[in-house]
This record gives sequence, structure tokens and C-alpha cells, in this order.
Amino acid sequence: MSNRDITIQSFIDARVFSEFAWFDLLRVQKRWRRPALFAAFFVAIAAIAFSRSGSVDHAALLGGVLLAVGVGLPAVYFFAFHQSVRKQSAKLTGKEAAYTVTLDEQGVSIIKGKQNANCSWNDVHAVHRLNRCICIYVEARHAFLLPSADNSEAIRAAWELMTAHLASNQLFDHRQKGQNQNG
Repeated sequence: MSNRDITIQSFIDARVFSEFAWFDLLRVQKRWRRPALFAAFFVAIAAIAFSRSGSVDHAALLGGVLLAVGVGLPAVYFFAFHQSVRKQSAKLTGKEAAYTVTLDEQGVSIIKGKQNANCSWNDVHAVHRLNRCICIYVEARHAFLLPSADNSEAIRAAWELMTAHLASNQLFDHRQKGQNQNG
């Protein structure tokens, strides 16, 4: 271990997990697209049905059903996801570490109980910095979280180490309130 090694225990609470889950769903996996296309398609067909209501029997009823399905099913999808996140979040108190992350000149090491994984900087897919955590995506759909709401010295040092080893197209700072990637 060198003097630039940074070890952080990941204490994930409900707020950190919730922020990450919604971010991952909407921004990383972009799973809002299919429900949006579904809704747009059904709303367009409903509009056609409503436009024919003066000349076609029950066209308004059909339009109403199509509109309800087009808006209702995507709403149910996002509500079910919200409920799933709430259920999983309820289990996370943030009082015990989910895993330990070590960042050094070679890459990222994660230890969870007796399991351990190593990922070189070249193999890191992307890093996203949110308001409450830093998400280290070691694969396109597998991330490790470093809670960062307190913006501790270790978190700042970890971010600096990541910016030193990763290309700018792998680093994304999504924090609000005008914060930038360097701080």
C-alpha cells in the first residue's frame, strides 16, 4: 500500500440507496424510454379515437380506455419501482458497512465479508458523483457506492484519485448547487 491508498467503509442508508436506485434506473439504464414510448403511442392512438368521436360510435370510450392504458401502465411501472426501492431502503440503516472500498494507484478493491474483488483503473466503466454518493461502475450495470453526503476528506481524496486515473468521458459529476468535478 502506498501513501495514496484510500480506504472507505461504505455505510449505505436509505437516502443514499434511493438516490442511487433512481439515478441508475433513469440516467444510467435509461429505463424511462420504453414507458415513455408506450405512453406516447397510446396517447396518440387515443387522440385519433377522440378525433373520430363525432362520426364513429363509442370512439370516445375507446379513446378513454386507450388513454387510461397508455398513462396507467407506465405509472404502475414507476410506482412499483418506487415501492421496491422503499422496501429495500427500509432494510438499510447505514449503521453497518455494506463493504469496504480501497482505491490506490492500481485501481479499486472491494471487500465484503470473505469476498473480495479487484478492478484496475482501465477496467472501470464509469464513475458518477451524486449528491449523496459516488457510484463506481465496475461494469455497465454493476456499481459500488461510496456515500459522500458529508463530503469528508477521504471522499475528496478519492474523487481526486479517480480524476487522476480516469478519462474525462468516464467521470460524471451530477451534484446540484453549482458544485463542480474538482470539489
